[in-house]
Amino acid sequence: MATAIQNVEEQPRKVVVASGNKLAAFVPATLDEAWRLAGALAHSGMTPKAYGADQNKIMVGIMAGAEVGLTPFAALQSIAVIGNNPSLWGDGALALIQASGLLEDMEEMDDGNVATCRLNRVGRATPIVRSFSMEDAKKAGLAGKSGPWSQYPARMRQMRARAFALRDGFSDVLKGLHIAEEARDYQPMGSVPVTTAQPLTSAALLGQSEPVDTTPLDPNAGEKRGDEDMGEAGE
Repeated sequence: MATAIQNVEEQPRKVVVASGNKLAAFVPATLDEAWRLAGALAHSGMTPKAYGADQNKIMVGIMAGAEVGLTPFAALQSIAVIGNNPSLWGDGALALIQASGLLEDMEEMDDGNVATCRLNRVGRATPIVRSFSMEDAKKAGLAGKSGPWSQYPARMRQMRARAFALRDGFSDVLKGLHIAEEARDYQPMGSVPVTTAQPLTSAALLGQSEPVDTTPLDPNAGEKRGDEDMGEAGE
């Protein structure tokens, strides 16, 4: 491995130049190149706040972007790290789907209470239609929540409806990545109260058991019941 890295350093990768003498996007061809690029970006101080100067996080962002076809810089701008999981911002997810050539038509509507997103996918007769209302936001504990849900509720409804439609209709393009606007509203697992399991003891079992009728059975009960049935039949 050390020899391979040394060879890479001795023979630096040439800058790819597109037609018209314009620089093309730099895309790492090896894991070593991606790691060194992450290090350079970490020292630049120009990465989004979610990544900061953490070379490891930047590396994950670049790799997550590569999974869906994003160049390194586009990946860091389009992918948010939420709860240590990479997610795509809604505009970035839409850009990927538009670039895939699979989106035939798109329509987003909002009547002031319900946002609806309709997507037509190439080769699919039925459109993908998803909605998100303020009633849904209330049920999810989002309505009136400090931040974007209080400042831009219409935009947040739009992003939720869009996220549902994009993920349901183009999961093959998004490769399982969630939409950031949706993911950041999820309740962190650490805030959910956890009930500690109690040891199973004989006292606990007795407390859960139902009382048992210990009255002795009448040995003639069956015969008496049979006589009564015969009498009813005779009547």
